Amino acid sequence: MEQYTRRWNLRLNGVPEVLNEDVRCEAIRICQEVMSGNNAKVADSIDIAHRLGKKKHPNDSKPRGIIILFTARFYRDAIWKAAKKNAFLQSHDLRFAENLCPEDIERRNRLWPSIKKAREEGKAAYFVGGRGFVNGSEINISQC
Repeated sequence: MEQYTRRWNLRLNGVPEVLNEDVRCEAIRICQEVMSGNNAKVADSIDIAHRLGKKKHPNDSKPRGIIILFTARFYRDAIWKAAKKNAFLQSHDLRFAENLCPEDIERRNRLWPSIKKAREEGKAAYFVGGRGFVNGSEINISQC
């Protein structure tokens, strides 16, 4: 159930933190850049955006991530798809990520060696949520 509600979110990493920032406006601006040309309704599709975790020490240069809650999965999925190999994100050192629950993160970590090996062998290997696939077939933790 928790993972289902997280499917409405995306994490945005690499956005520099500034004093008195409007995180939602910055998230909207970045999403509009990613959607280039088809961004008229992006602003309306973002419900909430905020920084994750506690404020860090001023000497810590790594910015906290941003969680973005969308009002429509259609726009969330469109931005997720458009973000793959997006020139704007790459040039600004930004990255979108799925908002996975701790169980899915743990499952991915256990499946990673199998996924990595399959990729080295030239096979199509990828994750969908906490599940791993090689050549279209799901792999289990017991196969690792």
